Amino acid sequence: MTFTELKNNISLLYRDFFEDMKIDSKTGIVMGTNLRFTGFPYIGSNYATAPIKILFVPLDTGKDECFKENTYHSFKNRENIFPTGMLDFNAHIAGMYATTLYILKERMGYKSAWDTLWSYRDLYKIAKAIRMSANCLPQDLMSYIAYENRFRFVSIGRGFDEKENEIPERSGNKDRRWINPQRESEMLLSEIDTFSPDIIVFQGKDGLWNCNINELKNKYKVIVAYHPSCWQRKADRLQYIVENIGAQL
Repeated sequence: MTFTELKNNISLLYRDFFEDMKIDSKTGIVMGTNLRFTGFPYIGSNYATAPIKILFVPLDTGKDECFKENTYHSFKNRENIFPTGMLDFNAHIAGMYATTLYILKERMGYKSAWDTLWSYRDLYKIAKAIRMSANCLPQDLMSYIAYENRFRFVSIGRGFDEKENEIPERSGNKDRRWINPQRESEMLLSEIDTFSPDIIVFQGKDGLWNCNINELKNKYKVIVAYHPSCWQRKADRLQYIVENIGAQL
């Protein structure tokens, strides 16, 4: 399946999902609620031909990204979030990048790049280690992965304040809930099957009871790990990738 075919097939799933969930196709607002659909998944341009297809399934979006535009992010918006040569990531994306590098290092000849990144393991968190070693790391690595949020809706305006522009309370589990658990879990499983990944990495453990993990494990290699921003569990460190994610490969 090509990149275009994959995107088209997933678009068909969302067409039916929008209808069933009564989502406004322009604003993403769910009828009769204060919730907005956050947007389409990220599909790297090289995901379909990657030697190991890795699908990340994180938690919620974290904020209403398109609040000011009164809409949700499109496939096109997602395609442009990793400009070539820009490796200045937040904790979440840094964790995905480093995990991808670790998994693909042998198959894609990135062992020396991983070794360089690993040399900073005792001094820095993943995001800073990547910035420190950026010149030695593959610039297009994120084009080989895909990711979709487990919880697809966010409170309208979350993360913003008209006067202060940004509400301090932005993280946490405010929007980690299902509107229609059966339909949303069905959508998740259908989307996973369409992505047909070699490895699924669930980031965070909220809501796993609706993800049919045991069924997925019969079809795919499934990894369950703490979210990369979970510093309390040291999931934002390179050691976590080797000792916890690596142990599940």
